[in-house]
Parts: sequence; structure tokens; C-alpha cells
Amino acid sequence: MLNIDAHFHQLFKPNQDNEKTALLANRLNPTNEQITTWLQSPQIKQWLTKLLMGIPNDLKVEAVNTIIKNVIRTPNKDCRVQFGSSTIGVDVLRWQLWASYRLPYASTVKSPDCPYTLKMHLDDETQKTA
Repeated sequence: MLNIDAHFHQLFKPNQDNEKTALLANRLNPTNEQITTWLQSPQIKQWLTKLLMGIPNDLKVEAVNTIIKNVIRTPNKDCRVQFGSSTIGVDVLRWQLWASYRLPYASTVKSPDCPYTLKMHLDDETQKTA
């Protein structure tokens, strides 16, 4: 008979808490203008255009505009907008845009993170002004 610890799942919890604590300590506190310019940047638009989400690009842009309004209103709360089985959202702890969608004629769900984060955007802006 195996002797299994009923609290095995707690072995991994401290690492998750440490990661979240580190993210909170280093979390960016952007201005409304920084959030808006990041989410309306050409890099974000290009990334969204490449996604095969099954929704038109103008709806993707409208979803981002809705996210901007909601994140500016409550910057400490993640936000997501859903169109059918496709979702676009922002993780405000990491300041990263993400999407989730089902490929046409496939049973798998794709959920990529946008590689162009707010930190990258701010770094790019700093380099342009320097």
C-alpha cells in the first residue's frame, strides 16, 4: 500500500506565492497614456491581425479599445473581452496582452501571449527619446 501525503499539493504552493510576490514587487504602474499607446501600438495591431481567431480585425481593434477603457478605469484588475469562442485580455500583473481562440475545424484551443509587453513598449519609448 502506498503512503501518499494528503497535502502533497501544498509542496508547490510556496513557489507560486514567491513568484506572485516578486511580480507584485516589480509590477509596473503605468499612466493611462502609457497603457493606451501600448495597446494601440502597431506591434499590438500586427500581432492581433496575424491571429486566426475567426473574428474580423475591426472587432479585434474594438476589443482592445474596450480593454483600454476598462483597464484605465480599474488598473489593478485583469480585463478580457469575448467574441463567441474567442477572447482577448490583458494580464495587469505582467502587463501582457493575450488571446484565446479555437482554430477553425480543429478541436484544440490556442492561447498565445503577445510578445510585445508594456515593459518592452516603455523601453522602446525610452530609447527613442534618448
